[in-house]
Amino acid sequence: MTNPEKISEQVLDEATDWLVILHSGEVNDEQYQQFEQWKNQKPENALAIEQVQKIISGLNELPVNLKHQSFAHSKNEFHQTLKNNTLLSIIGLSMLTFFLYQLPWSKWQADYHTDIGEIKNIPLEDGSQLILASNSYINVEYTKQSRKIKLITGEIYIKTAKDAYKRPFFVSTSNGELEALGTQFTVRQEKEKTKLNVYEHAVAIHSSELAKEKIIKQGFRAVFNAQHISNAIPLKNDQPYWTQHLLVVENWSLKKVLYELYRYQKGTYYIDQNIENIKISGVFSLVNIDQSLETIAHANGLNLEFYSPYILHIEKY
Repeated sequence: MTNPEKISEQVLDEATDWLVILHSGEVNDEQYQQFEQWKNQKPENALAIEQVQKIISGLNELPVNLKHQSFAHSKNEFHQTLKNNTLLSIIGLSMLTFFLYQLPWSKWQADYHTDIGEIKNIPLEDGSQLILASNSYINVEYTKQSRKIKLITGEIYIKTAKDAYKRPFFVSTSNGELEALGTQFTVRQEKEKTKLNVYEHAVAIHSSELAKEKIIKQGFRAVFNAQHISNAIPLKNDQPYWTQHLLVVENWSLKKVLYELYRYQKGTYYIDQNIENIKISGVFSLVNIDQSLETIAHANGLNLEFYSPYILHIEKY
């Protein structure tokens, strides 16, 4: 018989943090999306969540409306419950098989992907340049007739090369297809929409359910779903700074800045509503997120309170 696989203590701690958050009664859509990204990152994460849920049996010991000041106390009790339970080490092959079916199959089959916090250059056979942002998944489909990138989730930067066979270059998302017209551009797949930024030449948008295409020219961006394509909106930056591991913002709300930073950071955060719309400008590292958070906090008189390495509460001093 194969020895049962053990889940690392770090992963158990992360799973515990997430379950405290999920049962706090204060989870928003952004935090739930961050949880799903963490859970789907590797099989061990999903296994840890399931195992903890079984052991705690519904998390009956957690308060229904967990407040910020209750996190540390509740999490310590939660961790102690886990450590006292000997079932943590009993994970069989059948459990692993079950969770492989639970995780998105399209991600398991992806040709290329990045972990949270990772930015990766992908060389393409025709000489085109492709860069994957954090937590992104793609498939590459080159045939005699066309060149196509399937963006499953996340964000990519493309700089197309001239093709010896003059094949068109497409990027497909869940909302439609984009045709590169000799160009540099980024595409970002979100839950219900696709975002396009064009930095050179133009890109044609073919929405899934619209007959007419829309061409977005250099220096503009657009947002679309299956039924609608926005008007062209002027870009504020002349290049995608995330490809250089930088977040460049001008007069953004604190809420928006934190959302972007946490695309490159494991964990989640809580922010007091009265400071969500503080305006932020500056250049911040996507490599050292903690340093970026400290810079923002120092410049705006904010207090960063970490309840664990994965839970941050932000408030005004």
